Amino acid sequence: MEKLEFKQGQYVFRSGDQAGYLFLLVKGEIGIFLPDNTSKNPSFPVGENEIFGEMGVIEDKLRMAGARCMSDCTVVSLSKAEYEKRLSEADPFLRGLLRLLSVRLRDVEKPKTLGSK
Repeated sequence: MEKLEFKQGQYVFRSGDQAGYLFLLVKGEIGIFLPDNTSKNPSFPVGENEIFGEMGVIEDKLRMAGARCMSDCTVVSLSKAEYEKRLSEADPFLRGLLRLLSVRLRDVEKPKTLGSK
């Protein structure tokens, strides 16, 4: 784990980046911006003591959104390797549940293309 400092306006990660870390926001506010969001308002706010950036790590996929600091922020990062080590020690039922929930959430966020013309 590593403590990181970011300034307001800095990106922790961008949509399409490799997901090598997940994060815990210790201080400040992060905005999660989906690719179609061109406004200054985040699609989802992240507050202190919340985890973000987990979906790409859990599913081993590219980032589906960007995380931008809405204020100066302090975060703690956990590498994918550290996450995998901790996960390997967890109950297999919980490992499966985490992956399932992440896949379902990602599916909800995908653009609706079926049936539209």
